[in-house]
Amino acid sequence: MSDEVRGRHLTRPLPAGIKRTATGYRTFVWVKWPGYPNGRIRSKRFSRTATYEPTIKECEAWQEDRRVEARRKKAEDLVPVGDGFLADAERYLETVVAMPGIKDRRRHIRDWAALFGERSRSAIQPHEIRAQRDQWLTVGPKRVLVKPKGEPARWEARAIPLSASSVNQRLRALENLYTVLDGKDADNPVREVDEVEPPDVEPRGQSFALAYEILAFMPDVTTPKKDGAVEKGSLSRVRFEAMLVTGFPAKQLGMLQPAHVNWDAPSVVPPKRLKGRRSRRARARRKVKPRQLMPAAVPILKRFFAMEANKKFSSTSLARSVRRAIRAANAVRAQRGLPAIPETLRLYDLTRHTFGTEVFRLTKNLLLVKDLMGHGDIEQSERYAMAAIQEHQVASVTELSAVARAARLAARRPPPRGGKVSGKVSPRSVSARVRTPRQRGR
Repeated sequence: MSDEVRGRHLTRPLPAGIKRTATGYRTFVWVKWPGYPNGRIRSKRFSRTATYEPTIKECEAWQEDRRVEARRKKAEDLVPVGDGFLADAERYLETVVAMPGIKDRRRHIRDWAALFGERSRSAIQPHEIRAQRDQWLTVGPKRVLVKPKGEPARWEARAIPLSASSVNQRLRALENLYTVLDGKDADNPVREVDEVEPPDVEPRGQSFALAYEILAFMPDVTTPKKDGAVEKGSLSRVRFEAMLVTGFPAKQLGMLQPAHVNWDAPSVVPPKRLKGRRSRRARARRKVKPRQLMPAAVPILKRFFAMEANKKFSSTSLARSVRRAIRAANAVRAQRGLPAIPETLRLYDLTRHTFGTEVFRLTKNLLLVKDLMGHGDIEQSERYAMAAIQEHQVASVTELSAVARAARLAARRPPPRGGKVSGKVSPRSVSARVRTPRQRGR
């Protein structure tokens, strides 16, 4: 297919149930099916290969074949699944197989299936769900990836409490199971169980100075493969610095393309983060606005694209490189008698959170932080700015303490000879004797 034909092909509106992907098409169709009160969603990917180019006609033909198959399906042809929760869980997962977060949803539903087993779904009471919620919040268990030396990695269940967000996701998954299988108006025991209120988020932002100190200990060479040669330039290093100067998370940075950047007036149109499916109305209202870039970010992004680092990468691997750099920096700090950098700092603490905190330190403008970080709610921006707000409060309280201390000393001094004791201290005289940090530096 020529570029001109492909261009007209990409701009053509697609029929209902057909979505264009990077490698071809993904096709959906809803059909009535015995045993499924709300029907089933069937889906299939049509991917492009070296010898095959998918077409819209093939997608529409596949949709029609699924509709014909559903009309021929009779209730007696359905394999009995019983009334147990295990069978209901499998029916539900088959119904929502096309949802974006199906991998996590499958894990959450199977946790509930392991708890209820063959029990009837209608016999499950709200107090049982509430008791399981409290158990997850207190003793877990939590699955932890263990890597014994000389053995393959495996997941183990440890007695560790789960986070509030993890427990809430499991409750929402179970609530959706009842909604899909019974309908919105049916009794849903999960609605009688309150979700967990997440704890207040602690400020995690650091400073550009600390981030660049760690960056200096990241080698600017590639790790050679077996029998390979060392080459100049490190993908981990340039990705870390690009996350620091743009505030993008790892997934969004991996989707960034040169066409998203305006090099003349430094700005960027950030790619969508694809965090779940949005409603049609929300997608229609949402307009992606360009964000301003720091001038210092332009050469970093040019090097980022020149090294072809704009690919999907593992944030876990990048975090390991950062931890190695922190250990090297702490070795130098120990020789100089300086405090060590905490190795518990996360990759986001040193990049995205630091970017948002530094923006607030400079501007004291939460709306600007909200725009540059791409937040939908200003409360998210307040969390990023907590560290800067606390530093500002500390400086103000320190100045206030100096004024109070000067007033106390003035009140203890004896009155001048021949003068009258008024019993009051003039604020003007007190403030005149207080030296500000700028005056003390002169």
